[in-house]
Amino acid sequence: MENLIVISKVKKFIKEKSEFNTSAGFFEPLNQDVVKSCRDAVAHAQKLGRKTVMGKDFNLYIEGSDVPEALVVTSKVKKLIKDEAGLSTSSQAIEQLTVRVQTICLKAIENAKSDKRKTVMDRDFTAPTLA
Repeated sequence: MENLIVISKVKKFIKEKSEFNTSAGFFEPLNQDVVKSCRDAVAHAQKLGRKTVMGKDFNLYIEGSDVPEALVVTSKVKKLIKDEAGLSTSSQAIEQLTVRVQTICLKAIENAKSDKRKTVMDRDFTAPTLA
């Protein structure tokens, strides 16, 4: 499966937020989550009869999100959505995916801290849900 996340930027995000390292195993479940989120958003947009996947099509939607730097590869996300469903992708979709990745990373940092580790690992991955 092609990586939709920018690994170097995710590592940097985790390091800046916690001074933690990131194991290579963390990125596969994170990438799988992003792919699943895209597919779920496509299904939602199609259900509503739209030709564009928007930010509000993602199940973890944060209003007014302003991300300084995307943590997903925009061109690959757009290609996945176009190839699988023939839909366009709004810039809000990229923002919402980045918010999702940030949310997962922050929770993974908490999980690593509670295990008294300084490395975020695959076992720290938790898919986010709305509270």
